[in-house]
Amino acid sequence: MRKLFFRIFACIAVIAAALPPAAFADTAGDAYQRGQIAWKNQDYETAFREYRTAGDLGHLDAQILLAINLSASPYREDFLESRKWWAKAAGQGNSSSMVALGDSYRHGDLDGNFVDYKEAVKWYRTASNSKNTEHRGDASLALGEMYEAGQGTAANPSEAMKFYKKAADCGNGEAKFRIGLLYETGKGVGRNYAKARECYTVAAGDWVSAAMHRVGYLHEKGLGVKANMQEAEKWYRKAADAGDSWSQLYFGDKCEHGRGVPVDLISAHVWYNLASRGMGSEELWKKAKSAKERVALKLSAEDLARAEKIAREWRPR
Repeated sequence: MRKLFFRIFACIAVIAAALPPAAFADTAGDAYQRGQIAWKNQDYETAFREYRTAGDLGHLDAQILLAINLSASPYREDFLESRKWWAKAAGQGNSSSMVALGDSYRHGDLDGNFVDYKEAVKWYRTASNSKNTEHRGDASLALGEMYEAGQGTAANPSEAMKFYKKAADCGNGEAKFRIGLLYETGKGVGRNYAKARECYTVAAGDWVSAAMHRVGYLHEKGLGVKANMQEAEKWYRKAADAGDSWSQLYFGDKCEHGRGVPVDLISAHVWYNLASRGMGSEELWKKAKSAKERVALKLSAEDLARAEKIAREWRPR
């Protein structure tokens, strides 16, 4: 049956090649619509078959749908096929697909396989010249990160700064934060805490929670500004409420041990629970998980259930 399908598909491809452009487009559009109907009816086998037909005939939406769904699959063959569809869509000038293809090569599949940094750099570079501001910013940010980390290219913080600035000019808040980090650490530029705080504050305005945390840290340590723990706490709280895991860990510790506040084990458990969701640092995850489990042993079953309910219902603000 599979061989029969491929023979039929080959015939369709030959016939489509001989058709005028309007008929070609209609054939792709019809296949895509059949795929849409099948998808709504939860007939996914038919939907994918029709989307593949439409995608091979150049239907951009079908190519993107296939790429998105296949890239999330746990099966390697599906992941590799997703790259084919991203590449087809990118070949049509779709800048979001260029960025997605760069992401695919940079991060690999769910297990981190099939990473190719050089291919990632190539596609990000292409997308970084896109007319779409958002995609240009995303691609430039990724290139900055790769130059900073030495992925697919020699580590070059100065070059990273150039791409971060290009991304920031596109309104990318994460890039503004990254520029601040380079000024704070002195990588690729002269160390400048005042400039770092300025960049962090701008990024905080774009709701980058990590930038809020760094503003708090600079105030706590008196870096580029007079030490002011009250101001630091204000920024840490903003960051925690916005979802920054390090700040949430900080407030968990305060509530557990009564550092400047009354001991509140329910709130401590909530903050540790939220912090343990952070995916950016294994060190953070281990600390938060251990602290959450430690506090859980001190709570009654009723209080533990209450704390877990608060954490489940929590939303960034």
